[in-house]
Amino acid sequence: MLKRVLIWLILVIILVSLHWFKTAIAQDLSDLTESEKTYLLNLYNTGGTAPPSGSQVYHSPQLRGPEQAPVRELPATGANSPGAMAEDSITHLVNEGADLVPFDRLEPFGLAFFERNTDLDPPADIASAADYILGPGDQLILYLWGRVDKEYNLVIDREGKVFAPTVGEIVAWGLSLEQFVERARTRFSKVYSDFEITCSLGKIRSIRVYVTGEVERPGAYTVSSLTSLFNALYVAGGPNQRGSMRGIKLIRVGKTEAVVDLYRFLLEGDNSTDIKLRNGDVIFVPVAGPRVAVRGRVNRQAWYELLGSETASEVLSLAGNASAEAYLNRVMLERISGRDQWEVIDLNLSGDSSSENTNEQLTMLDGDRLTIYSIFEAKKNMVALFGQVKHPGYYERNDSTRVSDLINQGQLQTYDVYFERADLFRRHRDWRSEIIPLDLKSILNGDETADVLLTDRDSIHIYSIDNVQWERKVYIEGEVKKAGWYPLYDDMSVADLIFLAGFYTRSASLARAELARIDSIGGVSLTYLDLDNNSAHQTLLREDDRLFVRRIPNWQQDRSITVEGEVLYPGEYILSEDNESLYQVLQRSGGFTEKAFPRGLILERASIKDYLKRARVNELLMKSRPLVQDSTGEVKRQATPVVTATSINRIVIDTHILLTTGGREGDIILEPGDRIYVPPIPSGISVMGAVGADGTIRFTEREDVRYYVKQAGNFTHNADEGATRLIRASGEVLSDGVLGQRVELGDIIVVPQKIERDRDWGKTVATALSMVTGLLTSVFIVSNL
Repeated sequence: MLKRVLIWLILVIILVSLHWFKTAIAQDLSDLTESEKTYLLNLYNTGGTAPPSGSQVYHSPQLRGPEQAPVRELPATGANSPGAMAEDSITHLVNEGADLVPFDRLEPFGLAFFERNTDLDPPADIASAADYILGPGDQLILYLWGRVDKEYNLVIDREGKVFAPTVGEIVAWGLSLEQFVERARTRFSKVYSDFEITCSLGKIRSIRVYVTGEVERPGAYTVSSLTSLFNALYVAGGPNQRGSMRGIKLIRVGKTEAVVDLYRFLLEGDNSTDIKLRNGDVIFVPVAGPRVAVRGRVNRQAWYELLGSETASEVLSLAGNASAEAYLNRVMLERISGRDQWEVIDLNLSGDSSSENTNEQLTMLDGDRLTIYSIFEAKKNMVALFGQVKHPGYYERNDSTRVSDLINQGQLQTYDVYFERADLFRRHRDWRSEIIPLDLKSILNGDETADVLLTDRDSIHIYSIDNVQWERKVYIEGEVKKAGWYPLYDDMSVADLIFLAGFYTRSASLARAELARIDSIGGVSLTYLDLDNNSAHQTLLREDDRLFVRRIPNWQQDRSITVEGEVLYPGEYILSEDNESLYQVLQRSGGFTEKAFPRGLILERASIKDYLKRARVNELLMKSRPLVQDSTGEVKRQATPVVTATSINRIVIDTHILLTTGGREGDIILEPGDRIYVPPIPSGISVMGAVGADGTIRFTEREDVRYYVKQAGNFTHNADEGATRLIRASGEVLSDGVLGQRVELGDIIVVPQKIERDRDWGKTVATALSMVTGLLTSVFIVSNL
C-alpha cells in the first residue's frame, strides 16, 4: 500500500514538472497578434529572449533616449503660418522624448491663482482693524471700565459722527480705530476719571467698487469696506487671457491712484501694493503688454508679461530658473521677423564669463519664444534652414549633407525668392560666427563648386526679393481722391494709377496733366498729357514717376457769401459771376431796412488771415520790435501786439461814396466766404479807456471828441491825452490831434493810459558821480604832466 502511494506521488510530481517545463520553454502563439508573432520570430533569429507573455517587466529609465528616436514628418504644404513654422522647426532638432508643451497650450503666468475662486464675498476680517479707516455706517462698540463701567453701541451717521450719552457727538469719519479711541478718551476724560477705554468694530459698512477691463467677471461689486484691491480682483475672477498682470490700475476720483504689478506678489509674496479700497474706486485691468513664452527645462512653463526691457536671463528668472538638467549653452529663441517669417537665434545663458559670445543681456521682444532643452536631448548634428522655404526649421546632417540637400528638404517657395544670393551663417567651436554668401542660382543648376558642404550648427537663410530690393513706387498728386505713393506694377499706365488713386475729383482738369520723370543721372523730363483721349492708357509708368492732375482754372465749388443784419433779405448768396461787387449783392438783398446804419457796414474776408499767416507777419513784427534800454542798463524789446484773425479780417468801406455814386466809386469785388453785416442805428457814441467811466454817450450833432470825453468823466490822471483815438463807424481810425475833431454817429473814442517807466534814480546818480570823478581825475593827471 505504501508503495502505491509513493508511485502515485512520483507520477504527480513528474506531470507537474512537465507542465512547468512546457511553460518555461514554449509559449502559446494562438492568442498573439501577427505583429507580436513577427516580433518573437525576429527575436529568435537574433538570439534574443522574449519576455513571458503577460508578465510585468521593469525597465530602468533611458537617460539618453533611444538611439533612433521617431521623427514626425513635415507636412508637404501649409507650413507657412507662424504657429506651424514654429512647431515644425523643432521636429528635427529634438526627439519626441523631450515632451515639449506646444506654445499655444501655455497659459499666461498668474492665471492659476484665480482659477479656484468659489467665494464671491470676502470675509469681514480680511484686513486688520488697526489700519481701518472709519466711515458712515460702521458700528463701534466702546467699552469703559475702572471707576466707571459702561458699554456703548454706536453707529457712525451720514455726517461721520457718533453720539455718545453724556459727552455728545464725536467725529469719527476718516479716523483709524486707534485715532478714534484717543479722541473718545479725551472727550470722556472731561466727564470721568480713572478709567480705561477700548473700542472694537461691530458691523462694517459696505462699499461699491467697480472692476473693469480684461477680467473674467467685470462689473460693479458691493463688498465689505475692509476689502483690498487683491480681494476685489479675486472676487472678479482675476485677469482673463488678454488681461495684464503687471499694469493693473486703481482709479480713485478720476485719477490713477496706483499701478499694481501682481508679479511682485506672485513671485516674491510682496503684498505691499494691496491697497484698501474706498467707495467708488475703479480697478481697471488693461490689455497685457508684451509677452514672452518659456517652455522646456524650467520650473514654470508659461507666457510671461514684460515691463519693457527685460533680458533673456531675467525672463529665465521669471520662469523659476532652469532645472538641473537644462542645457543653457544653447537656448533656442524664436522671434518674429518680417512678413510671416520667423528667425531662430541661439542663446548662451550658461553665465560662463569665459565665453566671448554670451548673450544673456539680449533684450526680449513681444512674441519671443524660448525653448530650454535637456542636456540629454540636445543634438549637435543639426543644421537650420529659414526664410523663403515651405518648411523652415532644423534638420539632421550627415557627413555628406550639402546646401542643395537641405534646400530640397525645406522646399523653396514658388514666389518671391531672391536667387542671386543666400547666406550661410556658420558658428565655430569658439562661438565665433562667420557669414558665407551662397550663389543660389548656381547651386540649383548643379554647380558642385558652389554647393557648400555643411557642418554642425550651420544655418542658411533664403531671402525674399523685398528683403534685398527697394520697393518700386510711383506718385500721384492733385485733383484725385487719394493722392500719394503707389506700388509700380508691370505694364502700369497713367490710367491705372489714376484709378488706384480713387479717380478724379469734380475740380480736376482733364485737358492737361503733368508727368515728371527722373532719369538715371538725376535729370527731370516733363510730359504733358490730355486725359480726355487715350494718352492716359497708352503712357506706361516708370519707377519714381510723379503725376500731377491739375485743377480747373478759377474753380470754386463753394462760391457763397453771407449777408446779415439790417437788409430786407438776409442770408446766404451765391456769387453769380467772378467779378460781382458789394453794391450788386446789396441790391440783390433788397436794400437796407429802416433801422439800418449803412455807414457802419462791416465786410469781413477770411482770406486776409490766410495771406498774413503765409506772409508770417507776426514773426516779422516780433523781429522788428525796437530795442529799449531801461535805467538799470538792461536791454529789452518793446512789446508788440500779436496780429489775430479777428483784428485784421475787416475791410474798411466808405459806404457814403458807394451809395451816393451808385456803386461807381468805393465798390469792391467780393470773394467766396465774405461776410457782410449791416448794423442797426447805434444808440450813441462809445467812450472807453482812461476816462472817468466807460460808457455810451447820447449823440449830439456838431460836438467834438473833447465834449464826449468830458461827458464820460473827463481824463483820468494817468490818461495819455495826446494818444486819444477816434474810430469811425466805417473802421477808419484817426489818431493825431483828434480832441477837436467833430464826432459822427457810431464813432468810438478810445483814451489809452500813459506808459509808466521805472527809473532807478540811485543807480543813475551813482553813474553820474562815477563819470564826474573820472573826468576830474583825468583833468588832474593832465594838469600835472
